[in-house]
This record gives sequence, structure tokens and C-alpha cells, in this order.
Amino acid sequence: MPIFMDRHDVSKEVTAESVARLHLEDQKVQHKYNCCGLTYWFDDKRKTAFCLVEAPDAESVNKMHKHAHGELSHSIIEVDPNLVESFLGRMEDPDVESGAELNVIGESAFRFLLSVRIQIGRLNNKLDKGLASSISDYRHKIIEEVKAIQGTVVRQDNCNLLISLTTVQQAVQCGVALQEKFGNIYPQFSMSLGLDAGLPVEGNKSIFEDTIQTSRRLCEMGRGFSVSPMVLEMYQNELSDNDLTSMQIIKISAVEMLFFNKLFGFLETNFSNSELRIDTFASSLGYSRSQAYRNSVGLLSLSPNAYFNKYRLEKSLDKLNSGINTVSETAFLCGFSSASYFSKCFRKMYGISPKEYMTDFHS
Repeated sequence: MPIFMDRHDVSKEVTAESVARLHLEDQKVQHKYNCCGLTYWFDDKRKTAFCLVEAPDAESVNKMHKHAHGELSHSIIEVDPNLVESFLGRMEDPDVESGAELNVIGESAFRFLLSVRIQIGRLNNKLDKGLASSISDYRHKIIEEVKAIQGTVVRQDNCNLLISLTTVQQAVQCGVALQEKFGNIYPQFSMSLGLDAGLPVEGNKSIFEDTIQTSRRLCEMGRGFSVSPMVLEMYQNELSDNDLTSMQIIKISAVEMLFFNKLFGFLETNFSNSELRIDTFASSLGYSRSQAYRNSVGLLSLSPNAYFNKYRLEKSLDKLNSGINTVSETAFLCGFSSASYFSKCFRKMYGISPKEYMTDFHS
């Protein structure tokens, strides 16, 4: 059967013990609705509870809640159990303490998500182990460090990783450690990181969808370790004695985030359009040409057109790494006007042609 996660925004009077009692009431009647209440999370600070339920459909979950205690969910989504376990660490209730009447779980589902991308530099000189093996070794070093910090790698592919962490200190420490230890161990590679935080269910979106998107976008800035305004505020509030100025962190302001989200929302939809230019971007989002240019240079250290080109080339690497698309197909899908122009831009950025890159990566 499918597995659902629902969200309950509760009043300030609700405690972990009262949520445990509601969970127990669900389990008493769950058989009537062919449901199985697997576990829950409760965040006393944010006053949110999340239930994980195996059920025929979302309606059955709310029918069970209505019968058991009347507390219906505010939103509910179907989830992949493997992702739930990777993000949140478990799929069932932890063991009850000996002699305890209730299994009271005061564990928050709030998580810090760190996106990491291995940035490919110039590849004029051959790598000893070959391109794919060298990237794999680099990725393995990152994963081992994440495990040492007790983070969890939720997803990974050739050049990208998504990491789940539980506290702001752990999350910032992880990003700083990865950057310091592995940022420059290969002359051909570097690393970009993006950190955001959030709750697993926001409306009808997929699990942690908004947080994943923001952390990935921050990572795609390609400027080192970029941190969202919310995470910065949490770090400063919870760890005021720890000095952020000594860390190599790119701090994004709330005003910059407005432009940032507009820019990436536009790029993600339009990067395959070979006619895309700064004027198109600026006019569609309500900026003057000079405003768009100034904001882009301030945030990305590149003009909009230069960043558009860099973004397309980054996307082309993912497609070439997959081995699914030819060079010509990749050029078209990534918004280059021709395969020859794509090859020219690619060689300028990476020192070799797309065909040479594919041969090296897949050999």
C-alpha cells in the first residue's frame, strides 16, 4: 500500500505527550480504515506534528483521524519510504522506554538540506584514473566526511549530492568542513554548496520540495558555500558566540533572495531557449536592463548573459554524464543555437570538446 505523510499545525497548548495520545488513539481504530500508523514527529518549538501512515489513500488517513480524535490533517502527501528514512532517519516508532505508558516522541521533522555539486574545471591534462573514476573518488571522500559528521546522503549522482542534517551547527560545520578539506584537492575540480532548511510537508508539494529547490539553487550559484537567510538567522540566534565572519560562507540577504528566486525560476523554465538574453529576462520579471545587470553581478559575480551561458554548460555536463544524449541533442536541449557553437563554448570553459569529454567520462 502507499505511504502518506500528513501535517498538523497545532495550538501552543499541545505537548509531545498529547500528540503521543492522539497517535495511540489512531492505532486503536486504524484497522477499520485499512490503515497502519507507522510513526510521527512532533516539533514543540514550531508546533507541528507529522504522521506517517500506510493507507489505501489520503482520504482513509483523514477518516481514521476523524474517528480516533477529530484532529484532521492540514495537508497530506504520498511519500517514498526510502526518502523518508533518508531524510528523517526512521520509518517506525522508536522503542518505548521500559515501564512507560506512552511512547512520547519529541523529535522534530525540521531538517537542514545541503546540496553539493562537484564543479568541473579545465580538463586539458588527463587524470590518472580517468574522469569518471576521479569524480567517483572525489564524491566518496565527500560521503565519508558527511558520515563522520553524522549527516545522511539522501541522493547522489555523478556530480551532485543532497545531504540531510538535523541541527544548524551540524549543517554549517558540514559545509565548512567539506569546503576546507576537499575544495582544492584536485586541480580539475572544485566544489559549490547550498544550504537551506524546512519542513517535510508544505501544501501538496513533494517531501521537502521547497527546501531541496532552494538548497540546489544556492549550490548552482557556483560561488562556494552559500547559505539562505533563514539558516543564517537561525545560526546567529542559536550560536551567537560562534563568529560567522571567520568562515568562508556566502551570506545571502532576504532582498537578494527575491532576485535570486526570480532569476532561477526563469532560468529553469527558459534555459533551453537559444534566444534567451538579458532583455528577455529583465522585461519578463519587471526589471530594467541595468537593474538586472547590477543585481546579477552583485549576487553571482557575472553578468546575466555570462551566467546564462555558464548555467547551460553546467546542465550540458549532466546530460553528457548520463550518456543518453548525443552532443547535438545536448546542444539543442541546453539552449545553444548549434552544435558547433556549443562545442566552442564548451572547449572555452573546460579545455576539451564535448565529444572528448564524453569519450573520457564513459571510457
